Amino acid sequence: MAERWKNKNVPSAMEPHWILPIIRGGESETVEFKTKLPPADLVAKVLAAFANTNGGILILGVGDKGEVLGLSDNSAETALDRLYHISSSLFPYSIDIGYVEISGKILVYAKVPMAPKEFAPITTSRGEYYQRYAASTVSAKLEDAWLEKRSIPSKKVQRQVKIFVAMSFRDEEEPALVDYFKAMERAAASSALPITLTRIDLEEGDYEISQKIMEKIDECEILIADFTLSSRNVYFELGYARGRGCRVIQTARTGTNLEFDTRNWRTHFYRNATELEEKLVPALKAAYADAINRKGQQKKD
Repeated sequence: MAERWKNKNVPSAMEPHWILPIIRGGESETVEFKTKLPPADLVAKVLAAFANTNGGILILGVGDKGEVLGLSDNSAETALDRLYHISSSLFPYSIDIGYVEISGKILVYAKVPMAPKEFAPITTSRGEYYQRYAASTVSAKLEDAWLEKRSIPSKKVQRQVKIFVAMSFRDEEEPALVDYFKAMERAAASSALPITLTRIDLEEGDYEISQKIMEKIDECEILIADFTLSSRNVYFELGYARGRGCRVIQTARTGTNLEFDTRNWRTHFYRNATELEEKLVPALKAAYADAINRKGQQKKD
């Protein structure tokens, strides 16, 4: 199989000795077996649940009782490709994906570490939060994850955080852009957090646009980058914000083609304004908590 894949973007086979004890130990909070690749939404739930608990490994080609069944070459290649795609949309960091051969049988795996605090909690593209309980993946309350993992302060001590919105202004070309920004405003209100949204085209006065954009981003701790209509300005503003260490939330209407390395970062895709609003609420809460924690750490340093 290595010969068949040598010219493709497929990792080299790992020695199987490390995975055998895991298989013998059976399914658990940190181990999940599947005989073949499940639907993408189920894979995302399992991987996210591992990240939100204590980490874990998904092994494809193994039966529920630990039988090493293996995958065909084509199935293994497809599984690797889809695991890469799912993980890149789920995590803002890379995970270990690869395959092993045991007695001529191919197993594909995805090893997920516990999510670093700065990226927790991990949610699916639908904004759903999952954890592992024994050998099961269970739905959990996202609010509990924010309180437990992000340590959001009580409302009495919450401070104001500014958010810069980078998006296309060509609403004459796409009227729905107006609805998308309103959805962002509703999400900010629904979060019940002291956050304010800034959009450069809504700023009054006579000024040099590029300089004003950088000044406004300098004032903000979070940036929402919406790639709908693929505006070049959004990519510029995103790059500047990342260079400053801003917490970034990437959004895009379903079907938008992401360019450059933005594909390597998690993007919240939405079909309409309502879905954008629903997905932004948990994303804003996580970003706010991260901004607060970062500022607190800077003071300690």
